[in-house]
Amino acid sequence: MKTLSFFSNSSASLRPRARAAESEPIHMHNTLESPPSECPSEAKLSRAPRGWRVSLLALASAFAVAAAGCTDVAEDDSIDEGGQSAFTGTPNKDIGQLFMIEHFGVEPSGYADVRSWIARRNLGALILWNPSEASGEVVRQMASAYAEAAKASGTPELFISADQEGRGTQRFDAQNGFSNLVDGTTLGRIVARDKSARVCELHGRITAREMASAGMNMSLGTVSDIFTADSGTPGMFRKRAVSADPAIVSLCISAMAKGYAAERHVVFVTKHFPGLGNASGNTDVDANVHSFSDTAAESERELAPYRTTIGAVNQQPGASALFGAMISHASYALLDKSKTPATLSPVILNDVLRQKMTFRGLTVSDAFWTWGATRGLPAIAKQRLMARALLAGMDVLMIAKADFTGAWDYFQMLNAGTLPQAELTTLAKEAGIADIASLQARFRARLAESAKRIKESKDAVGKLATYRGTGAANSTSAELIAEYQKLTK
Repeated sequence: MKTLSFFSNSSASLRPRARAAESEPIHMHNTLESPPSECPSEAKLSRAPRGWRVSLLALASAFAVAAAGCTDVAEDDSIDEGGQSAFTGTPNKDIGQLFMIEHFGVEPSGYADVRSWIARRNLGALILWNPSEASGEVVRQMASAYAEAAKASGTPELFISADQEGRGTQRFDAQNGFSNLVDGTTLGRIVARDKSARVCELHGRITAREMASAGMNMSLGTVSDIFTADSGTPGMFRKRAVSADPAIVSLCISAMAKGYAAERHVVFVTKHFPGLGNASGNTDVDANVHSFSDTAAESERELAPYRTTIGAVNQQPGASALFGAMISHASYALLDKSKTPATLSPVILNDVLRQKMTFRGLTVSDAFWTWGATRGLPAIAKQRLMARALLAGMDVLMIAKADFTGAWDYFQMLNAGTLPQAELTTLAKEAGIADIASLQARFRARLAESAKRIKESKDAVGKLATYRGTGAANSTSAELIAEYQKLTK
């Protein structure tokens, strides 16, 4: 079978450094863009993502959805999808823990299908969108309902995550009972001014404390990407990136990781390893995004914040379980000569990140549903990419809710050896594994490895009952906010 064409970048050697348009491109993982399989609600179409100008792409998507006849239908709370499975054997309980599904909406009791997946498929994690601007109190109620479902079925509690970087990419802010936080660039200016990263440590502590109070335990937080003015992504990182100076970014992100670890109950996931600041474009739109960092010095510039933070985290007992890295969908020819996207690259995920940089935390994929390379692919081809990501070294796969059942089935059948022979052969070939026996052995070893890391992180976070608060989330961090506001004036 012909392999997918996005594994090569024939244009990379030309290295055109065209500036992106001055209007900030929409980064769909950090907006309210819905998966292609899901009809957006009226709230999605009528409300522009906070902190971003609405792009023509987003408007075109909205009109296309409307033209397709989608209506504003609330999620069906009566549907139990737990039994709708193509897999008929004895399931492996660890497989569900690998998946983080998008959760569009915040309701006090959550959704019936999610509760069913917790019980029957051991679902591992959620990423929250909050189009109705629900308060932290409502999030806390929903988290409690899902924790009760896990307790009743004897399964681990969920990771409940949200994009919580700061202004512009802060899913929960003052109107939801949280503190308003500054953007990454403001943090960088303060670090440079004060020659201290105290503001970044406070940023991490406030975020962690308030998220934990509301029942969330994973922050898809401040980016480690280095702002690069002549890259293909300057608009994306003009406010999100801490600085164009890797030394400033390194100081800030390592201090932030220290702050999260001090609060204990929230995993800090920084983005987007091994760096999108010098990329050719937006992976949410383009299937062939590659890094412009084609010298050792340029590559090290992007790796520096991770190297510094990993070193600091590894010195703190227990901190590795509370630290993670979101992995970019771009390719990095200097790091992996095959130009395989980092999401699918064992060279980048294992040889570079785990072995050379001694990273011990969780790896989390960027969103599969917005990845340009997955657009238009049949379900089985997307499932194959997810399996390749796990085989390469990914721990947590961020996928569309509508794709969860099919992905869970595919992984169960791969584990049990019941996938069709032709599909096993294709997967082994695309993953660069010699034969089917080696493929299945590799899958089972990687499954066990990732399941162990996920369990260690969940054990470090603790049970919801030990950290959820009462009242507004920002009521828990008053003394920290007072100092933070003085520094950020």
